Order: sequence, then structure tokens, then C-alpha cells
Amino acid sequence: KSQGRSGLTLIEVMVALGVLVILVSGIFMVVQTALKTVLLIDRRASREDEVTNLTDILRSGFRSLPTHARLTAGPVSPKEYLFVVQNAPGFLTWLSAPGSDHEVVLLSLRQDGANERWRICLKRFEPSASLVEQGVTAQTALKAGAQVPWLELVGDFERTGVRFYDSADQRWLDQWKNTQARPALIELTLVYEHTKDARSAAAIFWVPPVKGGKR
Repeated sequence: KSQGRSGLTLIEVMVALGVLVILVSGIFMVVQTALKTVLLIDRRASREDEVTNLTDILRSGFRSLPTHARLTAGPVSPKEYLFVVQNAPGFLTWLSAPGSDHEVVLLSLRQDGANERWRICLKRFEPSASLVEQGVTAQTALKAGAQVPWLELVGDFERTGVRFYDSADQRWLDQWKNTQARPALIELTLVYEHTKDARSAAAIFWVPPVKGGKR
């Protein structure tokens, strides 16, 4: 009389282990995907907060420009767009105490040569009396402040864009050269990426008119 089997065969054990491995692998992949999603969402939220904080600071700075301040902006090379602000000691002073009325503030949107990503940087300096007398331009300001290091405010953008609204002609311009007038609005667009998902942020800043009510 034959006896009944009292255990599992080797094949049954191997099949059970195979099923277990498949289940564990599936669970691991689900957890890994969930973690990647959480990290991506957290990275996006952090990046968006960073951009929002920057635009809030710039909005406050441009809105608080004194009526006698001088503002020009435009490209100085294919890889740099420069704002030159004069006679505005309170402009972006969260970084330091206000300077003199002649202090020059440079706000640069520049492309990094290594990875071709864009950064927003700032520097401020006291110009010489001769520079003030002859007039500060983008090129003379860059030369005069060459020894002052740039402070990076925020970086790692795919591309950037700036436009100015001329209320007199009722049109948008890519640069602003008239130091005797002001644009009504400044629009800043920042495009950044998270993996293959390109995202962008656009902010429009109102600028007070120059002394005398002219723009």
C-alpha cells in the first residue's frame, strides 16, 4: 500500500519562489514609481516657489523705483541681457543697505557657457565721478564694475525672455533705451525643465512713471 506525499516537490518550491519574486518585483516597481513621482512633484513645487519668490522681489523692486531713477535694458551679447538701473538706491536692497543716488545696479540674464542654461545675476557698485558725468551705458557699466563679483539670484533656466510695453506707441518692445521715459510694464518669461516636461512662468511688473508724469 502506497503512502501519501508528506511534502512539496522541488518543482513546486521553485514555482512558488518564482511567483514570489514576480510579486516582490512588481511591488518594488510600484513603490519606485511612486517615489519618483513624489520627488518630481516636490522638485516642481520647490522650483515654482523659487521662481515665485524671485518675481515677487523683482515686482517690488520695479514698483518702488524712484521717479528720478534711470532704467535701460537690452541684449549686450547673444548670451546676455542686461538691465542697468541708476539713481535708485532702494532698488533690490534686501541684499544690502541702500547705496548712494549714483549707485549702479546691474541685473543680468546670462547663459552659462558650459551647460547653456540661463541664470539671473546681480551686482551693484559706486561708479566714478567721470563715469557719472559721461553717462552710464551697458558697456561702460560692465567695464566699470568688472571687478565686482556677480551674485546669482536663481539659475538653471532653459531660456528667458524680456519685453517692455511702451504706452506712448502702445506696443511691446524687446529692449528699452530711453532713459528719459519708462515702460508702463515689464514682462519677464522664464522657461525651465523637469526631465522632459518643460514648464514656464511669466510675470508682468508695473513700473511707476518718471518725474513729471511722463513714461
